[in-house]
Amino acid sequence: MGIISTIEASCRDCYKCVRSCPVKAIKITHGHAEVVEARCIADGHCVLVCPQQAKKVSDGIGLVRSFFLAKQKIAVSLAPSFVALDEFSTPGHLVTALRALGFTYVTETAEAAELVAREHLRLVEKNTARPVITSCCPVVVNLIERYYPALIKYLAPVVSPMVAHGRLLKAKYGPDLKVVFIGPCICKKDEYRRAELQGSIDAVLTFQELRALLKEEGLDLEGLEPGTFDHGAGTARVFPLPAGLAKTARLSTDLLAQEFLAIDGLEAVIDFLARFDEVKDSLRLVELLACEGGCLMGPGLESNLSLYARRERLLRYAQSSTGQPAPPVEENHHVDLATVYAKRKLNRITPTEEEIREVLSKTGKHKPADELNCGACGYNSCREKAIAVLEGLAEIDMCIPYMRTKAESRANLICSMTPNAILVVDRDLRILEVNPAAERKFLCRQEQVVGKNLEILIDPVYFQEALRTKKLVTGEVAYPAYGIVTWQAIFYVETEGVLIGIFVDITKEHEQRERLALVKGETLTKAQEVIDKQMRVAQEIAGLLGETTAETKVLLTKLIKLIKNGDGSIQ
Repeated sequence: MGIISTIEASCRDCYKCVRSCPVKAIKITHGHAEVVEARCIADGHCVLVCPQQAKKVSDGIGLVRSFFLAKQKIAVSLAPSFVALDEFSTPGHLVTALRALGFTYVTETAEAAELVAREHLRLVEKNTARPVITSCCPVVVNLIERYYPALIKYLAPVVSPMVAHGRLLKAKYGPDLKVVFIGPCICKKDEYRRAELQGSIDAVLTFQELRALLKEEGLDLEGLEPGTFDHGAGTARVFPLPAGLAKTARLSTDLLAQEFLAIDGLEAVIDFLARFDEVKDSLRLVELLACEGGCLMGPGLESNLSLYARRERLLRYAQSSTGQPAPPVEENHHVDLATVYAKRKLNRITPTEEEIREVLSKTGKHKPADELNCGACGYNSCREKAIAVLEGLAEIDMCIPYMRTKAESRANLICSMTPNAILVVDRDLRILEVNPAAERKFLCRQEQVVGKNLEILIDPVYFQEALRTKKLVTGEVAYPAYGIVTWQAIFYVETEGVLIGIFVDITKEHEQRERLALVKGETLTKAQEVIDKQMRVAQEIAGLLGETTAETKVLLTKLIKLIKNGDGSIQ
C-alpha cells in the first residue's frame, strides 16, 4: 500500500483531488479516485482538500506502539514546527508527555539541521560552476526524480535533517536505538522507506497522529511538569521557514542578495523547475519547499493559526533562552550526510493526434472550439484529460459539460416525447414552461403563455395547495373547457422554487367507466324489475295455495271425525 490510499465508500465523484494534484497522480475508476503510487510525489495536498475525508494516510501509531511494548530504547526526533499547535505551544509540557508515552530520549530534529545546512554551504562554495538545489524537502526530491530527472545533477547529495538526525542519534546511543520522527510532513513517511535510507529512521508520525496517541493515553499536557530536551537545537529551529536553511547556514549577505533564491509552494516550485535553464547561470543556491509557507503549513499539521501567527511563534521559540547554538558534534559521532538519487521511470505514453481526437469526439468535441477547457474534470485542458483517458487514469464520463448536455438531452427528449402534459410555474404561478403534450391538451402555444399567470389555462387551486403544503397533490380532475379528464400530480421543487404539474389524460378511461356505470345501472334496474315480478307471482301462488290448503284441512277433519264415530254420523 502507498502512503496515501482512498476510502472508496466515502469517495463521491467530485474530482477535487485530481484538480489539486499538481502531477495528476490520481486514477479514476468507476467514479472513485485512487492514488497512483508510481506517479505520486506524496505532497499530501489531496488529503487536505478532500471534502469527504476519503483520503487515508498510512498509520505509524501501530509501529510505534510495538516499540513501546518491546521495551526498546526509543528516541523521538521532534520537528520544531510543533509550536504552531496550541496544545504543543509550551515545549516543556510536550517533552514530559513524550517521556510519559515511553520515549527514552526527547530531542529536536533541528539539532541535525545545523549539520545539513553547513554541508549545503560547503557544496555551494565547492561547486561554483553550477547552482545547488537543496534536498531537504522530500516532495521536491520526488518531483525532480520523477518529473525533472535532467535536474538531478543539481540536487544536493545531502540527506534531510530528519535522516541526518536519525543517524546522529544512533551514532550517540547505539545502532539498536529506535528513532521516531514526529513532524508536519506526510512525505516523511515515504522518505524514510527509501532503500538508500533504510535504518536511519524507524517510524514516522505526523502531529495529528501524536495528538491521537496522547489522547488515547489520556495525557493532559497542561497538568504535567515541564521537562527539557536532551539536546539543544540552536538557531536551526528556523529551518521550517522559507530560506530557513540559508539563515541556519549563515550565508553571506552578498550571496543572499544576488545568487540565492528561496521558493515555497508547489506550483511555484514546478514553474521554476520548468524554467530552470533560463536562470541557472545566475544562481548558486536554490532552496525549494513544496508547502507554501514552508513546513509550518505541512499537511500533517492541522492548526487554526494563520501562517503569520505560526511564523511569529516559531521565531519567538528560536530566539528563546533555550535556543542557543547547538553544541558541536563530537568527532566520535561522525554522521554520514551523503545520499544518492535516481531517475524514477514513469510509464507514460505518447498518444497520436488521431487517438486524442478520437477520445475528444466521444465527448462531443469535434473541433477546437468545442474544447471548453473548464477544468471541471480536474485536468487543465480537454486534451490533457483525453491523454489521461488513453493512459488509463481518467474516464470519458468525467467531462461534466458533456454529461450535463447528455442528461439535458435525455431529459428534453423525455419531456418532448411523453404523452403526458407538463406545466412548470414559479412561486407566483407564472408559467415557465409547457411541453408539446401540454400545448395539445390545453390548446396553447408555449410562446403565447410563458410569463403569464396559470389561471389563463386552468384553475390554479391545486398548484396553490402544493405550494402551501409543500406536499404532493394528486387526484382526478376534469377540464370541461378542453374536453379532457386528467389524473394529475403537482409538487413543489423547493431548491428551484418551481411547481411542476404532470397531467395524464384519462378521458377515454373516464368515458369507459361512465359507460360501464350506465350499463351496470340499467342491468340493476332490469334485474330489480324481474325480481319484483317474480315476487308478485310467488305471492299470488302462495295465496292460492293457502286457500286450497285451508279447505282441504276442513274436509279432512270432518272425515276423521266420521270415521272415529263409526256410525256414520257427524257430530
